Amino acid sequence: MKKRVVQLALAAGAAVTLAIIMLAVTPAQVSQALPPRPTPPGTAAPTSEPEPEPGAALALQLHFPAAWPWAETSWQTLWTVVQWQDSQEQWRDVTGWQGGLDRVTVSGETVDGWKTWWVAEADLGKGPFRWVVYAAPAGGLLGVSEPFYLPAAVDQTGVVEMSLEP
Repeated sequence: MKKRVVQLALAAGAAVTLAIIMLAVTPAQVSQALPPRPTPPGTAAPTSEPEPEPGAALALQLHFPAAWPWAETSWQTLWTVVQWQDSQEQWRDVTGWQGGLDRVTVSGETVDGWKTWWVAEADLGKGPFRWVVYAAPAGGLLGVSEPFYLPAAVDQTGVVEMSLEP
């Protein structure tokens, strides 16, 4: 039995020695890190919306009579023009303030067409102006508003009302 204990002791010592040698000669650990990846773009810092330029609005409210001939002249074909009066009292079209109606509202028997333009702060209070309504861009004249001045203050809406006749 003594022989057996000696054999076990020698075997245990050999195993420990072998383990120490293996640790000493083992190559450096290989990195298990993932390959490099591109850096994702960062989230852009939120920016505030630019403040809108100060100004006002000019609106045409066009009243259609109950007997309006919709089959012959629909609201979609109407053409509106804003004109200004020069120093010789001649009416001139305002560049950029020409176009069809933006929308139509219906309430019972009442039908109103609307056209709105933005007015720059530098133009507030200027005039006289007038609205002219045609059946189409190159169509016949349907109506002319009374002369008016642009709104006098920022954030105001100047509404000019006109009634059309069939």
